[in-house]
Amino acid sequence: MKKKRAGLVLTSLLIIAVIAVGLTLALLSTSTGTKTNAFSSNKNIDIQLREDQWDGYTFDNKEGDSTTGEEAIEGRETDMTLGVNQAKAYLPGQVIPKNPTVKNNNEKGNGVKTNVALKVSYYLYNAQNEEIQVTYEAFKDGLLTEDGIEFDEKWDNISIENSLTQIFLYNKTLDLNEETTALFSAVPLSKNIEANEKGELPKFNIKVQAYAIQADVDGMNIAAEMVKFINAN
Repeated sequence: MKKKRAGLVLTSLLIIAVIAVGLTLALLSTSTGTKTNAFSSNKNIDIQLREDQWDGYTFDNKEGDSTTGEEAIEGRETDMTLGVNQAKAYLPGQVIPKNPTVKNNNEKGNGVKTNVALKVSYYLYNAQNEEIQVTYEAFKDGLLTEDGIEFDEKWDNISIENSLTQIFLYNKTLDLNEETTALFSAVPLSKNIEANEKGELPKFNIKVQAYAIQADVDGMNIAAEMVKFINAN
C-alpha cells in the first residue's frame, strides 16, 4: 500500500508539474506599439566678419559672412581714408586702418548665443612673389613698430605655442545680433622698412577669419573646443 501511495503521490506531482508548465506557456501577453520621440531643430549659427575701416563694408551690407578684403566697397574705390586703399601704396611709418569685428546674426529668428574667435595669419612674399606664412613675431620684427599691433583686451590670446597663426577668443558670449569690439584698429608700420635692390618696398598680407561655436554648454572648455574646431577647419 505504501508503494502504491508513493506512486500515486509521484504521479500527482508530475501531473501538477505538467499543468504548471502548461499554465506558464499559456499566459496572456501583449505589447504596446512603438512610441517615436522625434528630435529636430531649426537653430543655426550665423556670423559676419567686417572691417569697415579697411574696405568700407558694414554689417548692413548684404555681402555674406565675409568680404574678400581685396577691394573697397563700390563708390569708395579712391577713398584714401580706407585701409585697403592706403595699403596699395603704403609708406614706412604709416598707420593703416584695419578693424576686424564679428557679429552674431539672427536675421531669420533661429540664431543661438555663440562664442566667437578670430584666427590671424601673417604672410610675406619672397623674390618669386610667392606667399610665405610667418609667425607674428617674425612679421612684427620685420615690418611693424616696436610695440606692434595693439590687440583689444576683450580678446584673449589662446594661440598654440610655436604656431604660425594667432587665435583670439572673445571673452564674453555674444547674444543674438550682438557685435564684438574690434580685435585691433590699425596696423602700425615701422619707419625702418627698407626697399629691395629694385627700390620696391616689401609686399605682405594679413588674413583674418572668424569662427563661432554654440555657447552655454555645461562643462565645456570653450578655449580648448575653439582651438580644436579651428584646427579642424
